[in-house]
This record gives sequence, structure tokens and C-alpha cells, in this order.
Amino acid sequence: MGNSLNAIAQENIKPINITQQSKNVSLLNQAYYTLSKKNNKTYAQLQELDWHFLDSNIAAQKEFPDTVLQYWINFSIRSTFDRDTSLLFKLDSKMQQTQLYERVGNRLVLVGQTGFGIKISNLSIATDYWRIHLPVKQKETQYFYVLIQKYLYNIVPQYPQIETYDTAYREKNRELVLFPLSFRHVKLWVAGFYFAVFIYCCLKYFLQRRDRAYLYYALASLCMFFRYSLQVDAILLEVNWLPINNDFIFLLSFIPQTFFYILFLGEFLQVKNNRYLNLFLKFCLWQWVLMIVVMIVHYLRPELSPITKIFWIYNSLPFFILTVLLSYYARPKPNKGYLRFAFTGLAAISFALLFVLAPKWLDIYNHLPSWYYAINNYVDLVTLAFAIDAVLFLTALAYRDRLDELERIDLKIKNAENEHKILRLQMNPHFIFNCLNSINLYIEQNNSVLASDYLSKFSQLMRLSLSHSRKDKIVLSEEIKTIKLYLEMETMRFKGKLKYIFDIDNNVDADFIEIPPMLVQPYIENAIWHGLMHKNVGGEILIKISQDFTQQTLLVIIEDDGIGRLKASELNSKAAEKEKSYGTLITGERIANFNKEFNTNTQIHIEDLYGADNEAKGTRVLISIHLI
Repeated sequence: MGNSLNAIAQENIKPINITQQSKNVSLLNQAYYTLSKKNNKTYAQLQELDWHFLDSNIAAQKEFPDTVLQYWINFSIRSTFDRDTSLLFKLDSKMQQTQLYERVGNRLVLVGQTGFGIKISNLSIATDYWRIHLPVKQKETQYFYVLIQKYLYNIVPQYPQIETYDTAYREKNRELVLFPLSFRHVKLWVAGFYFAVFIYCCLKYFLQRRDRAYLYYALASLCMFFRYSLQVDAILLEVNWLPINNDFIFLLSFIPQTFFYILFLGEFLQVKNNRYLNLFLKFCLWQWVLMIVVMIVHYLRPELSPITKIFWIYNSLPFFILTVLLSYYARPKPNKGYLRFAFTGLAAISFALLFVLAPKWLDIYNHLPSWYYAINNYVDLVTLAFAIDAVLFLTALAYRDRLDELERIDLKIKNAENEHKILRLQMNPHFIFNCLNSINLYIEQNNSVLASDYLSKFSQLMRLSLSHSRKDKIVLSEEIKTIKLYLEMETMRFKGKLKYIFDIDNNVDADFIEIPPMLVQPYIENAIWHGLMHKNVGGEILIKISQDFTQQTLLVIIEDDGIGRLKASELNSKAAEKEKSYGTLITGERIANFNKEFNTNTQIHIEDLYGADNEAKGTRVLISIHLI
């Protein structure tokens, strides 16, 4: 019939015979097509177009340029049925807006519509983007026109089919059987994965850490969830008052997805520390904001202007450059082991974008080997790369959080150690001050022999004190040695009026047990200065040491027969300069820090002792040291 037909010749198209045996009839080699750069909707306008035979020789990239707005197919059918019936008009792809018209006289009457871009409520068959009802009249020739309108970047050729309902049912059943291995099933799994990531990141952000990296990744994951759910028609968001449909939401979803993902990368990798990389990241963010405008223009003017076309083709190029730069920026560094996960994820995305999009950027897509098309058809590399990236970045986030937690714990320990050391340093001047007062007393009495002996013992005590001040713990025998040396000095000062007794259980291994240094001495000093010094006849101190193996504690009892705490407090309040027990106060703070640092339960219990006549007869201090 030739390659071109005029409008009158269309009336001579041989009709497709529809019989009981016509289960599936292809329009290939049985219809005609035409291309149009304008929005034609009347039969008179279609008569002015050039029509061509619909065969398998159509070269899509040459005959379907970017400026084409409409792709029309013209076919006719003749039924042999004795009654009116319905068949199905099936498309090769749902990725275009498709409308089926029947010519009645000189008018085109809309029969039905489907495909990408049609609202769900306007589909000819509920939730079916591939098929349209085809009404067939008994023993009559009918002329149909199919309009495939641009909705995405360009129009691709289609070779529709006419099928019966039982054929469609069998195909649907076959899809259900093969569903676990189908493209739709994989996309649903990906959508579910990103929804789980969204929930996880929200919980981390709102319940544990107000880290904006989690918030940005949660929003990016939510966009990915909508994108993959809408891609397989798993979520219906359409409402009557919304001017756009699910397909347009699907197209727009990749813009906020990429926007929030870039924000996440900037926050997680702390890009603001690099001036030039931070500027390029902001440029990429504004570029994706501008893409919203491009999408709206594209939706309203699908024929695309040269500017929108450039944006449409190269919109991912800056993002690809950013992932390459960030891959280098995220290379593993000392003390930041989590960066190797980020580096691997970004490298995977960079490779996928380069493999899939670079041929389009370089306009060499039609000149690649067959294996490239096979990989592109059967493996969605970009989806796979982003899924791998999500797993790796979640691992990196968890790894970073663990390092931060360990760093905080280490900082707390160091702060406790520093505070512990400061308290010990405060302890030494206090103790030295009391010793020097005693030496001064002998000097004032011109007793050089006792002063020399006292000074010798003092030097030994200072040597031990300085040695112990550098340690967190010392063995009990060293503490006992220090206490005995101190008591000898105080006995000299009291001129024999002070007596002391050591009662150490045989089961106490003093050379093995470790305790904080100078823990017991302040309470002995307190007993002497506040309990015994006010007695004319002097007094006695009992130091009893035992071990409780069931509770894993060392029990130290310091008991004196002094005037008691109440009487000592009264005398102290009458003094011109009130004396304060700095030693026991500092020791209490040291014990609190010791318990926090080593997770122990060392306790101090002080009680007053009374005689039969209810008079104070001393004080008892019980120190329960938890052994670790």
C-alpha cells in the first residue's frame, strides 16, 4: 500500500477480523501510525497528517524526536459475532498517556483511557494501566484511533494488541505464579526496606539522639518508599481535589529524595569543614530545587523547550560529580573507621550512575554492545546501589554512634580520674599543714631531739604520701604502714597520752587487698584532733580490720574513747576560729568518685558511743570498702 497514505486512503484499511478464535491479535502490520508536534484532537486535524504502515522497521530514536507530542495509531475491526461484545485493547508499556477513540461519522468519541499520567479514577479498568475496554458491535466495521501522548521525556513506539478477557485472566494468573520473581515483587521489597529505614531513623532521632543526619535520612527514605510503592501501584494517594496524579507524584519523588540525601551527606560527613566542597553541595541543592520548576514546566508543556530538555537529561550529572567528590572526601581516616562504609556506599552509587547515565550524557546509548542493554534490562543498578548504600550508611551511623558513646564514657572516666587526683592533691597539703604544726610545737619548746626525730618520721611519711598520691589504689599493707607512722608521730606530740591498738584478722591478706590511698588516715586524724585532744588524760584508738568474703568487702573500724561528736561540736562553735574537718570532707568526695569510677559501693558509717549513764564515751567509724 506504500509508505504513506492520505486521509481518504485510511477508509480502505483492511479491517481486522474478530472471531471466536481471536484470543490475541497484534496490530503489527495491521494498522497505521503518524507523529504530530501539535495537540490534535479532531478527525479533521488527523486527515492532514502523514500516515505510515505500522511495522517492525520503526527506528524509535530517529522517527520519534523530542519535539514529537503525539503518536497516533489507526486500525479498524470487523466482528463476526451475532451480538455486541467487549474485548480488551492492551498496550506494550504503561509509561505513556493513552486514549482510545472510535470514529463515529466525522467525530472522535472517547472510548477509554489508561497508562502513565492518567488518574486512577479515570482508568477504563480499575487499577489496570495496561488495558482499555474495546466495545465490539455485531457484524459491523469499526474505526479506532489510539492517541499515545507524551508524559515522560519522549514517546516510544508501541505495538498494541487486541485480546479477549479469558486471555487477560490467564496472563494475570501467570503473573501471580511468577510474582516472587517479578519486577513488581522486587520493587515492593525495596519499598518495604526503605519504610523500615524511615521508622528506624525516626526512632533514633526522636528517642535517642537529636542528630539531624538521622532526620535527613529518614525523609530521604520516606521519599524512596513512596517512589518504589507508586512505581508498582502499591499506594494510592490520589484525591479528587488534587490536580496531579500518582504518576506525577512518582516523578516528583526523586527530587526531595535526592535533596534530603544530599543534606544527609553534608551533615554526616561534616562537609561544612571544607569550603569549596560545601559550596558545590549547596549548588547541587539549589539545582534540585530548580528541578521542581522544570518538572512543572514539563508537565504543562510536554514538548519540552531546549532548556528543560537539558535539565531533564543532565539533572543527575552534578549529583554524580558530588558523589565522586564525597567518595574521595570520605576515604577512611584514623580514628574514623566508620568512614569506610560511607566510602563504599558512595562509590557504589557513583559507579551505578556512571554505568547507567553516562551513555545518555555522551549520546552513545545506541552504539553500545548487547551485554550493556541486557544488564540494563534485567538489573536496576541504581536501585541496587542505593539499597547497598542505605545498609552501609546505617552501619556507618551505628559505628559512629558507638565510637561517640565510647568517647563519652572515656571522657567521663578521665574526668573522674582527674577529679580523684585533684582531691588527693588537696589531701596532701591538709595533712602537711597538721604535721608542720606539730614540728613547730617542738621547736617552740626547744626540744631539738624530738623535733629531729619527728622531722625524720615526717620525711618518711611524706615520701610514702608522695608515692601513694600517684596511684589510684595501693595494697592494704602500705596503708597500714602509713597509718602506723602517722600514729607514732601523733603519740610523740601527745607525749605518751595517745595509745593505739591494731586488731587485724588473720584471714586478711594485707599484701594482696587494694584500697584507695589515704582513705583511713583522715578519720584517725579526726578522732585525735576532735575526740581525744580535749581530754587531759589522753585516750585510746582502736583500729580493727576484717574481711567479709560473702559481701566481698573489707571492714575497717576506727573507735576512740574521746568526748564524742556532740561535745566536740559545742567546743568548736565557741572557738574564735571554727575548725573544719577538711580531711573527712575531702575523703567523702573521694569515695563518691571512687564508687562512680569503679562501680563499687564503698560506704562510711559514723555512730556515737554512750556509757551506762548515757554520757558520750567516744565515736565509732565503720568503713566498708567494696573490693574489686
